[in-house]
Amino acid sequence: MLNLLKHEVFSRRWAIIGWGIALTMFGSMYIAIYPEFASEMQGLAGIAIYRAMGMDIASFAGFIASVAVQILPIIFGVYVIMAGTGTLAGEEENGTLELVMAMPLHRWKILAMKALGLMIVALLTLVIVGVGCSLTLGLVKQTTETDVTLPQLFVAMVGAWPLMVAILTMSMFFATVMPSRMLAVTVMIAFYLVSYLLQSIAALVESLEGIKVLSIFNYFDSTTAVFEEGIKFGDVAVLLTIAVAFFGLALVFFEQRNITVGEWPWQRRRVQA
Repeated sequence: MLNLLKHEVFSRRWAIIGWGIALTMFGSMYIAIYPEFASEMQGLAGIAIYRAMGMDIASFAGFIASVAVQILPIIFGVYVIMAGTGTLAGEEENGTLELVMAMPLHRWKILAMKALGLMIVALLTLVIVGVGCSLTLGLVKQTTETDVTLPQLFVAMVGAWPLMVAILTMSMFFATVMPSRMLAVTVMIAFYLVSYLLQSIAALVESLEGIKVLSIFNYFDSTTAVFEEGIKFGDVAVLLTIAVAFFGLALVFFEQRNITVGEWPWQRRRVQA
């Protein structure tokens, strides 16, 4: 069982390094250039699209939160979706899941090790990004004044992990339900986009503020408050509850799935009957 866990993590070592470096470079670039364009950014702060995206670019702290803490995890979430669907439906389509199923392991153990492996991958990637962006902030702080400290930025970046875990388990759930990986990815990406749009619309239209509770992004703080108040454990609890629920559903459907057949759940029940 531990060998499977090691394989899930080690086989993605280049993804960890690649995504970690790429996201660090993206975030560091914006953190480094803000002081040069601070006055221009303040003039753009009132534009509706920035408010819709929940971006505060009027201050350096707000800009760091908007770019490093908000945008980078959203981009990384796309990889998590691809990895979550690929580790089940993707491996089923390319034939490698059959080899894994031949191991003397119960299905729930296989699913658990795959999920845990991807959670570790997500955490390691966020740690790399957190360290990289924090070091860049340290260099910028030598010439620019900001109340954001290096540990605060690091904690805020790693604080995206519960969101990634929830996205991962949802992706794995759709991978066990849908007959193909392509369909699982399509549904999950659609949910991802709709969830972000709900959060954005709620930020623009006060009368629709109540719908933001339906967005998974509502439970991830990417404002300057995350630096001042730290991670909200109530939001973490919601995200982990979502993760546990979808992992449980994934277990149920994975136990019923006929590997390589590519059927819908109701077709599986008919075959078993």
